[in-house]
Amino acid sequence: MSAGAKTSSWPAPGIYPILDRDFCNKRNLDFFALPELWLEVQDLVPFVQIRAKGVSDSILESIVKKLQDRYPTVPWILNDYWKQARDWNCFGAHVGKEDYEALNEEEKKSLSESKLYLGTSSHTLEEIKALDSSLWNYTGLGPIFPTDNKDDAKTAVGTMDLRRIANEAPLPVTLIGGIQVGNLDRILAEGSFLLSSISMACLEKEFRAAVKKIRERIR
Repeated sequence: MSAGAKTSSWPAPGIYPILDRDFCNKRNLDFFALPELWLEVQDLVPFVQIRAKGVSDSILESIVKKLQDRYPTVPWILNDYWKQARDWNCFGAHVGKEDYEALNEEEKKSLSESKLYLGTSSHTLEEIKALDSSLWNYTGLGPIFPTDNKDDAKTAVGTMDLRRIANEAPLPVTLIGGIQVGNLDRILAEGSFLLSSISMACLEKEFRAAVKKIRERIR
């Protein structure tokens, strides 16, 4: 991993970890130690998303700064808080589709003029094709499978159209939602994708098993 140039290339297959504060608290995981696991396989992990819902700006800043100081080579993507991501020199920001649509024109202009590596969310190939590829560096498609990690999760997309999506999407697509080692083969059978996950990334046993499966596919 390198925190340098904003590149649109990434390992496929690969893993895009979501470092989720609530998930770590529920599972008694050391939030600030987890990135050490991902640094072991830098060729498969292009960047890491910080997800900390419902915290104050001061707590969020403390979290981000601590991670930046402890892991200066990791490209950090901040979920939702794009203004803070810009002000705190994060690598990028992930802005949900509905959150982006709720921005006023001045905010949209400010976002587009930022140097952030920007991701947004999609649920269908049609939504992906409608995205402005001059603004967005990637989109997260999902949920691929049912998930408990998002209260307002939409109906699962499934794997049927993944091959078509891989061939027709105008910008890089990472898959998200309910992705676990047990269903990796179903995804990888349709193509080589960057896989975004909370549990598969944050649970060491799951992560190492996923890495093994991906390595076997690459060989």
